[in-house]
Amino acid sequence: MVDRDAVGGDIWCLGRAAWPTLSVDRATAQPLLDALRAPPLDAHAADVYLALGCALGSPIALQLFDAAVLADAGRTIRRYGGPELIAEVLQRVRIQLLVPDGDGPPRIARYDGRASLRAWVGTCAVRMALHVMRGTRNAKEIPVEWADVIAELPTGHAELDAVRARYADAFRAAWRDACLQLSPRHRTVLRMCFVECVPLDQIAATYAVHRVTVWRWLEDAKARVLTETRVRLGELLPASDPSTASLLDLIGSQLDLGLSVLT
Repeated sequence: MVDRDAVGGDIWCLGRAAWPTLSVDRATAQPLLDALRAPPLDAHAADVYLALGCALGSPIALQLFDAAVLADAGRTIRRYGGPELIAEVLQRVRIQLLVPDGDGPPRIARYDGRASLRAWVGTCAVRMALHVMRGTRNAKEIPVEWADVIAELPTGHAELDAVRARYADAFRAAWRDACLQLSPRHRTVLRMCFVECVPLDQIAATYAVHRVTVWRWLEDAKARVLTETRVRLGELLPASDPSTASLLDLIGSQLDLGLSVLT
C-alpha cells in the first residue's frame, strides 16, 4: 500500500525545491491531493505541487504555469497553424484548465502526475487545436489521420522523443498496423476521443451505453494496440534492442496520457 502522507511529503519538498518562489499551503491543498485517484509519482511531484498552486488560484503559480508550461504547449501545436490559432488554442486551454468547474475546483486539480505537466497540458492543447480547426473548417479538409495524432502526442520525456525520432519509420509502421487490427468500434471511439474531441458522455449517448462502458472500450483498445504493436516491433527491431522496450513505453505513456486528459 502506498503511504499517501509520504508521497505528499515528497510533493511539498520537491515542489518547493523546483519552484522556490511558490508557496502552496498544505492544509488547503491536501483535500485536492486526497481526491486524486492514485498517489502521484515522485518523478512528477514538483509538477503536482505547481498544479495544486494553480488549482488554488495562486498568482505566482499561474505565472509559472504560463511561462513554463503553457508556452511549451504553444510550441507543441505550431504544426497546426499560425500565431492566431496558437493564441486562441492556448487561451481556451487556459480557461479549460484553470477556471473553476461550477462549484468544484479547476480541472487542473485532476492532474495526478502520471506524466509531466508539460506533456499533460500539451495533449490538452493538441486536442483543443483539432477541436478549434474542426469548428472553423470542414473536418475532411484537415489533413491528419487519427492514428497519427495519437502517435505524435507529446510525451514530456526527451529520451523517449529521441527514440521515437530515431525509429520513426518502424514506429509508424507498427503503430498503424496495430490500429488497423482494432475492431471498427474501437477505432471509432479512439478517433472520437483523441481527434474529434468528443466528450465521453456524448459518445456514451451515441451508443446508448453508460460512460463507464465507453471508458472500458478505450482501455480495451489501448491494451490491444499495445499488444499488436509489441508483436510488430518485434518483427521490425531486434528483441534485444533496448529501444524496442522504450518505444513500447512511449506508446503506453501516450495512451495513458491521452486517456487521463479525458477524465
